[in-house]
Amino acid sequence: MGARRLFEPIVIGDVEVPNRIVNTTHGTGLGADRDVRYLQERARGGAGLIGVHSLGGVYGYALGPGPEVPAPDWDQKALHPLSDEGLAFYDETTIPGLRRRAEVVHAEGARCYAQVYHSGAARHGGIAGPLMAPSAVPDPYEAVMPHPLTEAEIDELVWAFAHQIRRIQVAGLDAAEIHGAHGYLVNQFLSPYANRRTDAWGGTPEKRVRFVREVVAAARSLVGPTYPIGIRIGVDGDGERRGLTVAELARTAELLGDVVAYVSVSGGNYAGFGEGLEGAYVSPWYREPAHNAPAAAAVKAVVDVPVMVTGRIADVALAESLIAEGVADMVGMVRALVADPDLPNKAREGREAEIRMCLGMSECHAIGAHRVPMTCAVNAAAAREDELEIVPAAVPRTIAVIGAGPAGMEAARVAAVRGHRVFLADRRRTLGGTPALLALDPNRRNLRDHATYFEGELRRLGVELLLGNEVTADELADFGVDAVVVATGGVPVVPDVPGIGLPSVVHALDVLQGAEVGDRAVVVGGLDKHLGPPTVAEHLADRGAVVELVTEQFDFAQGVEDGTRIPLRGRLADKEVTVSLLHALVRVEPDGPVVVDRLTGVERRVDGATVVLACGSLPDGRLARELEGRVPEVHVIGDAFAPRRMMHATLEGARVGVAL
Repeated sequence: MGARRLFEPIVIGDVEVPNRIVNTTHGTGLGADRDVRYLQERARGGAGLIGVHSLGGVYGYALGPGPEVPAPDWDQKALHPLSDEGLAFYDETTIPGLRRRAEVVHAEGARCYAQVYHSGAARHGGIAGPLMAPSAVPDPYEAVMPHPLTEAEIDELVWAFAHQIRRIQVAGLDAAEIHGAHGYLVNQFLSPYANRRTDAWGGTPEKRVRFVREVVAAARSLVGPTYPIGIRIGVDGDGERRGLTVAELARTAELLGDVVAYVSVSGGNYAGFGEGLEGAYVSPWYREPAHNAPAAAAVKAVVDVPVMVTGRIADVALAESLIAEGVADMVGMVRALVADPDLPNKAREGREAEIRMCLGMSECHAIGAHRVPMTCAVNAAAAREDELEIVPAAVPRTIAVIGAGPAGMEAARVAAVRGHRVFLADRRRTLGGTPALLALDPNRRNLRDHATYFEGELRRLGVELLLGNEVTADELADFGVDAVVVATGGVPVVPDVPGIGLPSVVHALDVLQGAEVGDRAVVVGGLDKHLGPPTVAEHLADRGAVVELVTEQFDFAQGVEDGTRIPLRGRLADKEVTVSLLHALVRVEPDGPVVVDRLTGVERRVDGATVVLACGSLPDGRLARELEGRVPEVHVIGDAFAPRRMMHATLEGARVGVAL
């Protein structure tokens, strides 16, 4: 086993954790049953420590005592109505849900903790009342001026935090964690940018940590002297213009090291927006792996308690090296465990080649454009464990899957696991579909991991690959298959404008495969609002072209979650790509394309530019139509049904595989 240190036990306070892999706390957006099942799968997969969502905690949500839950009998402080519904921090109804999660995690042999959290000025989502913060400093992303807390209100919050820590202990969890990162309330107290107070709660590092120390002291009076209470901290912002620098973060940890059981080091804020473009705490593939390692190492040098590091750590070898090199004692691998909950067990058993890698696409934490419950671009069963449980087929059948992109590969994999005989065909000679072509862009090489996983997995499962073979309906009808899954993807959208057939017009995927583009290019995005147009524009800029991105949308890439699109916008700016919103291609002339400003109606020609079409796709349903009535079953999935994102293709592949 190569990852020896990763699987050594570690003691936090008086609790022994079986290994160093941590599924850190994160919101799933799921109902109770699905959330419990999701956590169970990560514990069953071998993670040593599981973070449990705090179910309201100190959030500003008003849950209200349920009809079967008696009112709390401890000395309850009167709280001011500072949120939209009032602060129900005293609510004991969180305990049964926490207990249920703890019992499930413990049954699988893992340990668990829950966070105590308040958003402060960074309350994301609809609100009807005021926000609160240490000072009248708005969160840059939300841009809502908060109410500056009075000392009496701070005292109330201290006890609110303390009692939620008590509830976590009562519910049977092994530890509690104070969330002091990501721009939320505790981080606002710790940060000299957000904390402008001149009283006993701000002004110096010692005063800025007072809130945390008071919370721990109050909690100790409720939970006793040994119950583990940790803290999560991080560099919010870029560490220079605002927030905590690495040195200030280390000093903060040093000032808290005598009262906490461990320190979890993260970084970034909710969306990666602050004074300019910063870093989101759920980082896109652009960020280097383990980018919080320097901060964790600085913290570890000044504290005597275990240190945890998080931040784009998806590779077992990297996680092992962080421990071996003394950067940290534990490693948070949330998105890696979303993509493959069995990662710890596979690594322990020497099956690293079977690990399905996280691609960093952040579908599991989609913010801004589309807030949705937990999902994953590569693991359709994430948060759908019951729905997509793979059971042996009652009667093995012969299945032909046409198209080896994300939808087709997942359909073939799941069908093969169920015991069917599966043939997977594609006209290309390689697996992966469109993402494999996108991986030809050096900026998106992360996508290559997806095809690499399937190359090994499909062969291991005995799927018969027919690559470089464009299968016809006649061949399938003669072959005698029991079912055909059509996953042939889409065909490019081509604007219906004069001159579109001129040699100066090329398609984006052709560009990635080496098509010639001159020293000037206009990338036409049309109505596509996802990653295609801007990433192709960046690729062309990297090749030395002067690039203009023309989009008919009102906003930049608004279909992309903000943690990715915000740095992507910055990357285009750095590479001098012109982004023209509300612009459309109206014709292509021999001397260059003509575009129009939809607001003003003014047309202009971009002389000498190659037109690169990145307008999205239309479904390719031709094969499905030709098969009607000629084979027993036809299932159309992925972009062949309706072009969308990769996670939709993967999900439909898994669903049809389970249903076959």
